Amino acid sequence: MEQYANTLKKALGAKLKEQEPLAPFTTFKIGGPADFFYDAKTKEELVLAIKAARDAQAPFFILGGGTNILIGDKGIRGLVIKNSTQNIAIRGVRGSMESGSNKRTVFVEADSGVPINKLVRFTIEEGLSGLEMQLGLPGSVGGAVYMNSKWTKPEGYVGDAVYQATIIAPDNTIKEVSKEYFDFAYDFSTIQKSGDIVLSVIFALLQDDKERLWAIANSSIAYRRESQPQGIFSAGCTFKNISKAQALTAATPGLTTSAGFLVDNAGLKGAVVGDAEISSVHANFIVNRRHAKASDVVELIERARQAVKDKFGVVLEEEIRRVGEF
Repeated sequence: MEQYANTLKKALGAKLKEQEPLAPFTTFKIGGPADFFYDAKTKEELVLAIKAARDAQAPFFILGGGTNILIGDKGIRGLVIKNSTQNIAIRGVRGSMESGSNKRTVFVEADSGVPINKLVRFTIEEGLSGLEMQLGLPGSVGGAVYMNSKWTKPEGYVGDAVYQATIIAPDNTIKEVSKEYFDFAYDFSTIQKSGDIVLSVIFALLQDDKERLWAIANSSIAYRRESQPQGIFSAGCTFKNISKAQALTAATPGLTTSAGFLVDNAGLKGAVVGDAEISSVHANFIVNRRHAKASDVVELIERARQAVKDKFGVVLEEEIRRVGEF
């Protein structure tokens, strides 16, 4: 750590913190400290911190909304960059009125640190469709693009609405890339492997009736409240749903692909380790009842995975990303 500590301090100045607890920055409220911590409020500060880490050859991690991650009890070595960038702006309009029907596409740019809920509410209020079903989705724009976050009622992926993005590549080149660059798939974008970091995203949205969009958004929120645990500390879904091919091979009940159903029917709903619990509302959620440790969560994950494998012959893949030292 000493070999890069001074370089980071020189580049990032007084805003650089040491031994910053990370649990408060996550929806799980679990995790040890970061060796170094820098809160980037603007895109320029975000780029500065990324370049500083790379120049210092320091390990670093970009922390967005703190969802879908489990930080180890020993914390994260190197530099944690909190992405708090917040700008949203309409960048352009394309199209015209046709036969009394508005066909215009509006391009909205959002910094990668913008909470996805803030962006969704902005687009609905502007009468723009394409993201309304995502209301209630936790996390940031950058995280949603990284994971290609989804919703099922009605079905929609965040990647569906992406037009282009500004990224910083591993060699520190800043460039604009198209939607196709991300190779979006279920819970996947290519930046999970490439080392690229999203700075901002432009979404292509269609003008629509604001009241109709709010109705869809509120319906999505209502379904979330009915089907998912509320008011709890969780990282979201623990496991990815299995593929249809896996369901056919394993002959799951009703050929279900639902990871939550499999965990439930393997007898793990309500299971407790320490202060972590597999939710009694939805078995694909692990809940921090108050003082859970990362090690408690990991034990529950492995118990659930083994139980599903034993009963159905299916190996569940984690949707939660483990980060840091455990």
